[in-house]
Amino acid sequence: MKKLFYLFFCGIVTAILASCATVMRENSQTIPIKANLEKVDIKILDKHGQSVFEGQTPTTINLKTAAGGYFNPQKYTVVASKDGYKTQTTIIDWHVSGWYYAGNILIGGLIGYLIIDPLTGDMYYLDEEVNLNLYPEK
Repeated sequence: MKKLFYLFFCGIVTAILASCATVMRENSQTIPIKANLEKVDIKILDKHGQSVFEGQTPTTINLKTAAGGYFNPQKYTVVASKDGYKTQTTIIDWHVSGWYYAGNILIGGLIGYLIIDPLTGDMYYLDEEVNLNLYPEK
């Protein structure tokens, strides 16, 4: 019985540590949002069009890098507006971490590459920051 428990425990630990991006990254990220003007109104929408944040610049927000599910990265749209200025829309896009490729090839293997990292979403990261430039309406 002890051998069976030991094998089971080792298998679980190996599966958890086998996915390099999951070990090295979290599935959320803090992103600073700045603008060329003070107190610009911003609204952030996820890839399904649901509002996840409303506020003003400058601010810092914590966003999820994955939408949940298998190979399902998150993407956000930032809508910035201020009276007397043109509304600006920009995207906070997702990218695949180098840890996902290199770490799983060197250490994690197929378990990390095809199962754990895609399910946790830890293989993705978002743009590091958002800089908004609003221009006066003519």
